[in-house]
Amino acid sequence: MTITSITKFRTALLFPALLLLAALPLRAESIEFRQAIQLALQHSGTMTAAKADRARAAERYHAERDAYIPTVVFGSGLGYSFGQPIAIAGQAPSIFNLTHNQTLLNFAARDAVRAAHSDSIAADMDYVDRSEQVILDTSLLYIEFDNCRQRLQVARQQKLAMQQALYIAQQRQQEGVGSQLDSKRAELDAARVDLRIAELETAVDVLRERLARAIGRPPATLETVSSSIPAGPGLRKEDDLSSVALANSATVRIADEHVKAARARARAEHRMNYPSIDFAGQYAEFSTFNNYDQYYKNFSRHNYSFGINLRVPIFNLSQNARAAAADAEAMRAEADAQAVRDQVATDAVRAQHAIRQLEAFTTVSRLEYEVAEANIDAVQLQVQNGKANAHDQEVARADIANRQVTLLQSQFEYLRAQLQLLRQTGELHGWARGN
Repeated sequence: MTITSITKFRTALLFPALLLLAALPLRAESIEFRQAIQLALQHSGTMTAAKADRARAAERYHAERDAYIPTVVFGSGLGYSFGQPIAIAGQAPSIFNLTHNQTLLNFAARDAVRAAHSDSIAADMDYVDRSEQVILDTSLLYIEFDNCRQRLQVARQQKLAMQQALYIAQQRQQEGVGSQLDSKRAELDAARVDLRIAELETAVDVLRERLARAIGRPPATLETVSSSIPAGPGLRKEDDLSSVALANSATVRIADEHVKAARARARAEHRMNYPSIDFAGQYAEFSTFNNYDQYYKNFSRHNYSFGINLRVPIFNLSQNARAAAADAEAMRAEADAQAVRDQVATDAVRAQHAIRQLEAFTTVSRLEYEVAEANIDAVQLQVQNGKANAHDQEVARADIANRQVTLLQSQFEYLRAQLQLLRQTGELHGWARGN
């Protein structure tokens, strides 16, 4: 064989092999619940933005605080002079100069530092608050995805029962012992199951895509581990949840820190009219070609000046207006903080009652499922006694699957309400970690 023939032969073998590899199913990647939470916190753009906001607030606080640390600036005013040396940009021409400045007393700057510190604390709390929101979103995505997969599996089992019931109904109609109405009813029930399966398949694919993007994993192979999901926190009937939420809510604490910052800024604007004292100094080395020795009797190349700079504002209407505006901002911040507290307390009470209702609904769904399971035994006994037929038995099995789907849905709604309440009371992070 020639080289060209060998190449063509290898290519002919390689193409079917590639087709065979493409037809093989991708290996599923099972992600446990807490692993998904950790991946979401690492991959979330929300957390990246929160980290940047926290760093920015911290650096702004350092910038305000470091105003009391001396600053040193090196410069040069080297240039040509004709006649008497004239200042360039406010300084005499010099080969080089060093200027240092330090704040000794500034009441407005102190309050500016306090405001920046409150902003930094608020940014730290906001980082924690956003992390809890990411935990909540990822938890609900994971649990709903797992729940939908279970419901889809049950619905497919229900479809088999409904197909069997439809076949039996059609056979009974052909044999003359059943009616066309029974066949149509069985056909309608089967179509309803097909509709439910289509809806659940759509929900599963969408949730898989959303969860995969949240944790940074490929969606095609993503699978959940049902046993890794922590148990629900349970119903808290004895707690005054509004007080617990107000005490633990990061949203309330952030609003309170914003109030502190607004008040500090208002005080700073008012204290701009207070006296301030700075310590300043400057060293400059003059040149011999700027005519200093001709115009100054005691010329020295090396010169140093230092002292205090005292400022006492006397009349400034513009600053008074800025102070009044800052007072208004502080009042607005206080009103916003009170609105946040009212909202948090109301939401906690509403969530508590919603959880009680969902608990009752879940109990009803569970009992209906248990009744449907018990009913299948009664139907089988009736079939044996000739009081029921195989169609009735398949319908009873389909009803069990239908009740099971409803129970799974109610369990998810109940758990979602519990997690949302934990989010409001600041206890979600502990639940997700298993504490």
